Amino acid sequence: MRHYLFFLLFLPLIVTGMERGGTPNALINEESPYLQQHARNPVHWLPWGRAALEKAKREHKLIFLSIGYSTCHWCHVMERESFEDPEVAKLLNRYFVAIKVDREERPQIDRYYQSVHRLMTRRAGGWPLTILMTPDRRPFFAATYLPKEERYNRPGLLDLLRSAAEVWQKKPEEIESIASRIDGAMRRMRERGESAALSSDMKARRLAKRFVEALERNFDRKYGGWGMEPKFPRAATLNALLKIYELTGDRRALRMADRSLEAMALGGIYDQVEGGFYRYSTDRKWRIPHFEKMLYTNAELLEAYALAARITGRPLYRRIIRETVAVLERYYRDGSGLFYGASDADSLIPGSGEREEGYYYTYRYDELLPRLQKAGISDPAEALAAYGITENGNFIKFRSNPFLAREGGGNPRVRTILRELRRHRPYPFIDRKLQASWNALLIHGLFAAASVDRRYRKLALKTLESLYAQLYIDGRLYHQKLPGRAPKVPALLEDYSFLIAATLDAYDATGESRWLERAVKLAGAVKAHFYDTKEQRWFDSEGEFRNPLDLEGGAYRSPLAVLADDFLRLALYTGKPDYREQARKILRRDGAILADYPQAAPTGLLAALAEREGYVLLKLPASEFATLRREIEATVGYPFLLFRRVDDSLLQACRIDRCFLYERNATKFVKELKKRLKPESR
Repeated sequence: MRHYLFFLLFLPLIVTGMERGGTPNALINEESPYLQQHARNPVHWLPWGRAALEKAKREHKLIFLSIGYSTCHWCHVMERESFEDPEVAKLLNRYFVAIKVDREERPQIDRYYQSVHRLMTRRAGGWPLTILMTPDRRPFFAATYLPKEERYNRPGLLDLLRSAAEVWQKKPEEIESIASRIDGAMRRMRERGESAALSSDMKARRLAKRFVEALERNFDRKYGGWGMEPKFPRAATLNALLKIYELTGDRRALRMADRSLEAMALGGIYDQVEGGFYRYSTDRKWRIPHFEKMLYTNAELLEAYALAARITGRPLYRRIIRETVAVLERYYRDGSGLFYGASDADSLIPGSGEREEGYYYTYRYDELLPRLQKAGISDPAEALAAYGITENGNFIKFRSNPFLAREGGGNPRVRTILRELRRHRPYPFIDRKLQASWNALLIHGLFAAASVDRRYRKLALKTLESLYAQLYIDGRLYHQKLPGRAPKVPALLEDYSFLIAATLDAYDATGESRWLERAVKLAGAVKAHFYDTKEQRWFDSEGEFRNPLDLEGGAYRSPLAVLADDFLRLALYTGKPDYREQARKILRRDGAILADYPQAAPTGLLAALAEREGYVLLKLPASEFATLRREIEATVGYPFLLFRRVDDSLLQACRIDRCFLYERNATKFVKELKKRLKPESR
């Protein structure tokens, strides 16, 4: 038996340097679709909670923690290889207390252990996340996917479990020593004080320049995006670049954003047949994704493509927006009016009972060629090649994931045939959780997309009404629910901050005071629930298990950075400078990252730029509001504009402390506003 004691012995050096089918287990009683997927594993899984943690202490057993989500491909692989395997289950059941966590249901737990993984491995984490802990919940091992046997330069789960159990029985002090070092390092990291504040005289232009230059160093000029592979869409970064271009006129920012958005729109990370984006690309060229479609990915990219469409006028970007919204409405919209969280990477092969990654979305050349010939399409091989579909394929089993070689490429008749073929395939599993934060992100994206199609404003408002009806009950906000059931999981800070943003969007779009009143009420609640006055820090959740938040983004934009922006907008809408001071406190606490490593905090950087440059509130006559707003948004390149309907015929442009432009002639007002807000005029 291979021993992994060497890993355990050398780990202290790393930490020092960092400062379905069987008898149901306990998960059968859980609502989470992910936990239900594991409810009939032979592993005696327990859900996270007091009972599981006390069992580990009482029986003096190590804890095996596994975190994932229901539409995660590698989570399914690890389940098939290991958690359904009797040999693995026997080891886990005898020597460990095995705990399963749905990262979408309890993101605060996932956030903490992803930090543990980064601390221990100096690499980004992911899912499934695998953590070994002492009975008192101190981690001593962290990894992501592990095969059953050693493979892919990864330790085998079987050997790891045997080694950990043996060391715990014979030399527990070695594990205790490692756990103590990691625990100490995590405490020091979590308890760090306020970082160096941004210099008060550092202008927005200099902050923006640092951000652009940092991203340029790692930009893939040939294929767009950053780094090699895997490549993520990085919607928050793209949004920041586009707004920096509007703010400063820096064409480097526009070039990076435009090249990346174009490459993704034509690539295989975008579903060229039905629309919508997958979670990330496994290759540098954006051609082969992992096939999960996440609501938050598409929500954030809606905003990016809407901004890019407004700036560049490219029809490609407008098409991407329309197709993305259409696919979300078709497959992911619940009867309640909210949207589901994600669909699976794996899908069922008809007639086989087996699931395979990407089956629904990919095609074999030999199944398509005769169909094109029968349809009378000239040069069918060339027509398929235009979609990247070849005899050898670009994916497993000679299958091809469609992409476009150029804008405007691809015969629409071929696309119709590709779509028709999918009708005979089962759509991938959809996790039907309805989450407040992700739906609020979508609402924000739809309001942005309304600049492309005004119908999306109506859809955004309907979805927002549904969110309040379904997840804001008796004055209390909830994180998520399943259709037809009452919500149980209390809201997190991300639910509040994203919902405040969406609610302010609704006020901006409609002028209805009820939306501003709701945003003000939520802003009071978020501080009461998540701000620790003693530590003067914001936390992601309430209760015992909570994490201090910062401006760094993760899988999606930083909830704390969004909250800072919420406060800046509220300051102008309400005329109360106290909100601006709350935003400044957030930005001051984490100022070092904005000055030294801004590319890690794109939404935080935007909030800092908005604080320094200032939001501008435009008070426009109600009779001309819609027409004037469209003209201003299309011609005034300033990214921090807010709008309010007024009954007066006087047009005004105001900052928090003063109004700086008054005019009764609309043409003169727009002309002077453009002049005042041009980059070189500020």
